[in-house]
Amino acid sequence: MLHSKLQNGKALGEDPLLKEINVMLTYDGNGKGWAVISRGSNDWMIRVDGDTILTSLFNYDEWKDEVKEKGFLPALNGQLAANKPPHHCNRLILPGTTGSVPDTVVCADCGRSMEKFFLYRCCTD
Repeated sequence: MLHSKLQNGKALGEDPLLKEINVMLTYDGNGKGWAVISRGSNDWMIRVDGDTILTSLFNYDEWKDEVKEKGFLPALNGQLAANKPPHHCNRLILPGTTGSVPDTVVCADCGRSMEKFFLYRCCTD
């Protein structure tokens, strides 16, 4: 999907689907897994790296009362936002390049441009 969109002249910053593809590939590249939880296309959707979702779910007892008030996905989203680690190190490893490769890639967490080596990387130390 990434290569198809790029071959059609789309830019990462302009195309919403391309942005979501970038986010998922970034989560996949960090080696920690990822999760997408949704309740329909017009309702809440959460996408997050694997370590963050596991930590939040293991700590469910801390925020379970909010589920009764807000619902599961809004409460989980609040928990994820409140406990977002200040440091992240994301990398994007593109599969075999049969098409064009973008010059810049934006970090899925903070929106900064990632450094480009053999892979795309954004680290905040």
